This record gives sequence, structure tokens and C-alpha cells, in this order.
Amino acid sequence: MFFHHHQNSMNKQAQFSFAADVFLLQAILFHEDKANKNISYQLEYLFTWTCYKQIIEWLLKNGPSVVGSEFMGVQAIHTSATHVRVLFPNDEEQDKMHLFFEKFNMKRKQAQGIDLTFPPMPDIYQGQSTPNIESIKRYILSIEKAFDGNSNEVEIPIGSSQKFYSFIL
Repeated sequence: MFFHHHQNSMNKQAQFSFAADVFLLQAILFHEDKANKNISYQLEYLFTWTCYKQIIEWLLKNGPSVVGSEFMGVQAIHTSATHVRVLFPNDEEQDKMHLFFEKFNMKRKQAQGIDLTFPPMPDIYQGQSTPNIESIKRYILSIEKAFDGNSNEVEIPIGSSQKFYSFIL
């Protein structure tokens, strides 16, 4: 199978920020899906090939230095020329990556308005009491296009009423 590995114009702060968002927002979409209400943990995530190669693979290979221990039993399955499915064997292994991205997002929040190389945090609620599923899906698609080099901007949900901020890479 031939895999497309594209160049993009993202700096490392943007790459980690958007990989964190894709990971964490997939968990939110999973939880919001009524069919998954009896399942407590999502153990399967889908990343573009470029996102996987630039961020996720590095995290999986450097577990001891970034999360304190190796990732055990995690599988990366190339599902197509554009995507990689990452499967965690249990919630403990999945929690390692979740915790890493949560800690990264703490730094990202602290950098808001100070270091403009970090993209703003998305507002996934957009004035609603529950996550705005359509905005999340649109945001993830925008991130995927940017990772693959098909766009030099990411549309980040902000405020209410389907508003988006164009973060130029």
C-alpha cells in the first residue's frame, strides 16, 4: 500500500496542538454518540498519515521520556493511503496519551495571547449546553486538511453560532 506523506507549514506547537485536539475531540464524539453510552472508554483513534508520522508515532516511540513509561500493546493499522487507526489495548494505555495531551493543552492555554505560535483553544460548545457535533467534525476535517498540506489554515470554532477563527499556518 502506498502512503501519502505530505509536507505542511505547521510549526511544532501547531502540530502538537492540533494532534491533541484530534485525539481529545474524537473521545468527545465517541462519548456523545448514543450508540456508545454503555462503553466507558474509546480505545480506537483515527489520524491522518501525516499527523501520525509527525506526532503520534513519535509519542508512541518515546513513551518513557514523554509519559513516564512505554506504551504497551498499542497498534497502528494503516487503514488507507491517508489514514492510520491507532488501537489501545486497554484504558490504562489510552490514558497515558490522554494525560500527555491534557498536560500539553495546559501549556497551550497559558500561552494564549502571549505566544501566537500556539493556536487558540477551540470552543466546542459554541453557546450550547452540549458539544456542537457539527462544529467538531468541521474542525477535525480542517485540521486533517492542514496536516496533509492541502490547506494553510485551520478553522477553529470560537464563540457561539457556528463562528470560526481562521488560524493561518
